[in-house]
Amino acid sequence: MLNKKLIKPVVIVANGKYPSHPYPLEQIKQAKTIICTDGSANKLKKHGYSPTFIIGDMDSIKNFTDFSDSEFLHIPRQDNTDLEKVFNFCVDSAIKEVTLIGATGIRDDLALANMLLLLKYYEPLKITMITDNYSIECLKGKRTFNSFDGQIVSLIAVYRVKSVTTKGLQYPLTRQALSPSGYGVSNVSRSKKFSVKASNKLLIFRGHK
Repeated sequence: MLNKKLIKPVVIVANGKYPSHPYPLEQIKQAKTIICTDGSANKLKKHGYSPTFIIGDMDSIKNFTDFSDSEFLHIPRQDNTDLEKVFNFCVDSAIKEVTLIGATGIRDDLALANMLLLLKYYEPLKITMITDNYSIECLKGKRTFNSFDGQIVSLIAVYRVKSVTTKGLQYPLTRQALSPSGYGVSNVSRSKKFSVKASNKLLIFRGHK
């Protein structure tokens, strides 16, 4: 039984590089619930915020007394990452949409692993990963994205996607097959919106202004 309520919008702060770009910083400022993966609570506290929940094996918290306003969920299992534990918690708590901050910038292996989690949790949880450079989301099917003229847009296949069609991008794709490669990198939006239709899961990167 939780003592604190999960109120939207929900922002997850992982233990990577704390953001410096105004866009991810604004997501933290506007959050009603902030969930930290263990040691990321130290970084959040340093920047003047208190996490609502701290989830993980608790091996990286420097001083527990600094977080008297936070609720701890100690999950000692070592067969998944602290971020996976947070995603599982959100799914079990019927949370449908989250923003993920601080998931890149320190360890490249964990950054890649965190991006792959967008595919793993695509069905139960809409995750927007926001870095200092990009908003990253997983897509399957068709969706229209908010954009701006000149926005860098990259479409990255983790495994082969048989058909990808786009509208509103400088270099349109029409039922194009995409394999794991650099083929879909560095496209450009030419309007306030663009759309992508993909037959299988695809990572969509949208650059910040």
